Amino acid sequence: MTQPLTTACWRASAAAALATSLFAAPAAFAQATPSTPKAPATITVQHAKGSTAVPLAPQRVVVYDLASLDTMQALNLPVTALAKANFPGYMQAYADARYLPAGTLFEPDYDALSQIRPDLIVVAGRSAGKYDVLSKIAPTVDLSVNNQQLLADMQRNVVALASLWGKQAQGEQLMQRVRSEVESTRALAQQQAPGLLVLAISTMINAQPPGARFGLLHDVLGVQPAIPADASKPRGVPMKMEDISQLNPAWLYVIDRNAGTGSTTGRDGKPVVASTELFNNEAIRSSAAGQQGRVVFLDPQVWYLLGVAGPQAMLQTTAQLKRAWSQR
Repeated sequence: MTQPLTTACWRASAAAALATSLFAAPAAFAQATPSTPKAPATITVQHAKGSTAVPLAPQRVVVYDLASLDTMQALNLPVTALAKANFPGYMQAYADARYLPAGTLFEPDYDALSQIRPDLIVVAGRSAGKYDVLSKIAPTVDLSVNNQQLLADMQRNVVALASLWGKQAQGEQLMQRVRSEVESTRALAQQQAPGLLVLAISTMINAQPPGARFGLLHDVLGVQPAIPADASKPRGVPMKMEDISQLNPAWLYVIDRNAGTGSTTGRDGKPVVASTELFNNEAIRSSAAGQQGRVVFLDPQVWYLLGVAGPQAMLQTTAQLKRAWSQR
């Protein structure tokens, strides 16, 4: 039979119960109070304009640069929207309607950006001039490259993008492959006779010696130049067919700007002349390059639109050069 509590025992039990309820109350209150949402984890990304704090694994990514898009494709990184462009063959998947249009490589569509609400914007090259205004909309990184240190800047960009999604190992493997291919290409280039690289814009021709806009053929890939560097003409040295014939290069490498952009008419409204047609003439056919079948039409999108600044673009270029050299 249970014994009745004495007054002293009852008071002790009541005090203990009260103490227990007082200590338990804050915990119960804390459980009932909604927790404050945590800010997303961020990582500091180094880029051409400095550094920017970017959320880890961003979900709404807008890209205004094809070389950066090249890297993102190689690493299988998510893309929400991008600039309208004439994609090279290996990047044609980005022409699919599931990728939202966000303007051009030169001009963002700000109305589209307000709808997308990006948590990362990538610019470079042609779009780099919009960095300041875009960085006020969302975290923005400028992945522009300097051709005089192309591989170092490519490494920086691959590391930056890979680190956002925890793919540093894949990024390092990709760059190891790029560096290996560049080194083997440079070794083969030293065995070839000097070559002339030209940029053709319809019938206008600009030679690209070392240090020029597309001089990376010489500066990075080691092709011996048929003409010396000219620091006073960073965008190239104007030439005519007669000049090329007189120079008589053993190799002629051609970038067709209009084939790269997909343009069919020039600024004067006249149809453009394709480089394959322009260089199909007696002056070129009778040159050393023409006689030996050493006129190489480089991939126009890879060279003109990407500037060979993406890892896949570089691998495409080294493969094309090796094929050309092995056949002659």
